[in-house]
Amino acid sequence: MIVLTSDMLEAHILPRGATLAGLWMKGIRHSLTLGFEQAASFEACPIYAGALVGPVANRVADGRVQIGSRCYRMPANEGTTCLHSGDHGFHALEWNVSRQSARSVTLQLELPHMANGLPGRRVIAARYDLLPGATLALTITASSDRDTVMNVAHHPYWCLDGHRDVSRHRLQIDAESYLPVTGAGLPTGQITPVAGTSYDFRTPRSVPVDRSLDANLCLSRAATAAPRRAASLTGSNGLTLGIETTEPGLQVYNGSGLPDAAPKALQRQKIGPFAGIALEPQGWPDAPNHPEFPRISLTAGAHYSQETLYRFTNN
Repeated sequence: MIVLTSDMLEAHILPRGATLAGLWMKGIRHSLTLGFEQAASFEACPIYAGALVGPVANRVADGRVQIGSRCYRMPANEGTTCLHSGDHGFHALEWNVSRQSARSVTLQLELPHMANGLPGRRVIAARYDLLPGATLALTITASSDRDTVMNVAHHPYWCLDGHRDVSRHRLQIDAESYLPVTGAGLPTGQITPVAGTSYDFRTPRSVPVDRSLDANLCLSRAATAAPRRAASLTGSNGLTLGIETTEPGLQVYNGSGLPDAAPKALQRQKIGPFAGIALEPQGWPDAPNHPEFPRISLTAGAHYSQETLYRFTNN
């Protein structure tokens, strides 16, 4: 376990999955992210808690990815769908620590050509930094020696107030539209205004726990050079998480399918349905099969980069 500390935050990082295993803020006794008491439980309970998922996050229909004139197939692990790059995606791999200090760690991963069904020898780095002012920064970079695709997401479940579900949290998201999904959780291809839907968080409102939320909200039509405001989440204890990101999408999942029979959680936590909410900056899901979506192509020799800031304030 890698432990990073600043004057306001303490982050625990596991090399497996480059996972944020827990995050504590000064004056608050529980972790702000869901996690497990034993490191092995992150593997035993595959809910992607705190992990990086990739090389292609979210769902890809039939695992089908067209690159140039060739069609590649990613491994199906949810019926005929590929979710989070299959059972051997980033979340399931051991990353190497390449640099570490008291407040920062960089982890690196190399994927051989055709790993996860995709071309290219790919080198990925993830850097966690504790910044002044109770801020956690996550920077992800990647390169490939062949044309490929890359869409990485960070998958923590947030519970800011320590209650057993997130119904007392208020959520606001800077998105005017979202991607409706099929029964298989795949985008239909429509880009729909959030007005009048369960995904309208343009003004803060409570997180619903009477239905499942699991869809991409459209922050923009392309990634940006610098992080900009995406969402804020406030617990009943007055603690607010502000998320800024370079990514064009934010997957919102209210934890409706989290298992009751999960391994022992971190102190003062119990994992179960709606115990945490995942707010995952990323590219739009199933982009390889929707030409109208922002591209997730990574050309040979080019560089992929994304940055997300998690800023905490206590009102």
